[in-house]
Amino acid sequence: MNDPLEITFEESLKLDNPLYVDVRAPIEYDEDHIPGAINLPIFNDEERKEVGTLYKILGKDEAIKRGAEIGGKRIVDIIKSLTDIKDKTIIIYCARGGMRSASVASIINSLGTKTYKIINGYKSFRKNVLEYLSTVIIKPKIFILQGFTGTGKTEILRFINNSIDLEAIAGHRSSIFGGIGLRQKSQKFFETSLWNRLEELKNEKFIIFEGESRKIGNLHIPENIFNQMREGAMINIEAPMGKRIEIIRNEYSEFCMNEAILKIVNSLRKRLGSKKTDMLIEFYNNGNIDEFIRILLLDYYDILYKHTLDRYEYIDTVINNNSKEACNRVLEIIDKYMDM
Repeated sequence: MNDPLEITFEESLKLDNPLYVDVRAPIEYDEDHIPGAINLPIFNDEERKEVGTLYKILGKDEAIKRGAEIGGKRIVDIIKSLTDIKDKTIIIYCARGGMRSASVASIINSLGTKTYKIINGYKSFRKNVLEYLSTVIIKPKIFILQGFTGTGKTEILRFINNSIDLEAIAGHRSSIFGGIGLRQKSQKFFETSLWNRLEELKNEKFIIFEGESRKIGNLHIPENIFNQMREGAMINIEAPMGKRIEIIRNEYSEFCMNEAILKIVNSLRKRLGSKKTDMLIEFYNNGNIDEFIRILLLDYYDILYKHTLDRYEYIDTVINNNSKEACNRVLEIIDKYMDM
């Protein structure tokens, strides 16, 4: 059996047509993985747990024996699916660059298909991401879309190619109702996605973010990135109340009957008072969704964010009656600002 070619993650980035193969269990892959990697696990989640328990109780030799027993056939299947690949550079990794990745990479290499293994596996990739996010100086000019809830900041962002939608990569809309109907990503996956997107846009003239607090749901924007966002040029987005209601209704229409909504409304009772909370519940139960949204915007969200938004200095204001037209106006403002 030939030893695989060991490389660092940084070295793997320089290879032509890389195909990253993650042989960790699905639960590990789902938490985070190298962007574009495919998951061909040696163990499923239960098998991984079993081997890990054996390692702790009976030691390494017993864990290896059991791992070979339950993972042997799957390794054969993985090898079959990879040995026919001719146009990609195969790069195998597991959690720490240990036995899982070494066993697969060695066999494929011995069969004549040039294969690489990442030294220290996912662990080295994760270290790379964390170092990058804590030290990177974002070279493109940063612009931030600020404004009250429902003014269409996210809609505008989606029309712009060189934007970073932090809420989308977090799997949360960054509000008290923001997790409804969505599956929030892990902190690791969020950071990996942010690293990947910043790398994709590093040669652009500018990047646009939506204004966010430090936290999006339960996730934290890395401090170095957040501090640079705070120094960005701010563009204020406003919209008539009717447009704001329409945007919120469209965003949540699929989840309008979600039982979590009334639980969240009840959690606002101390802030809104019982009379207004009961009114909201009545509007919701009667299907008067527009009035339900209007009261939440005026009496909760606008009051919550007004002080913060009033503190900012804006390079311009855009009135959003149509998000596509508002996007064009935002780009005009940016072009003018960049030429100054």
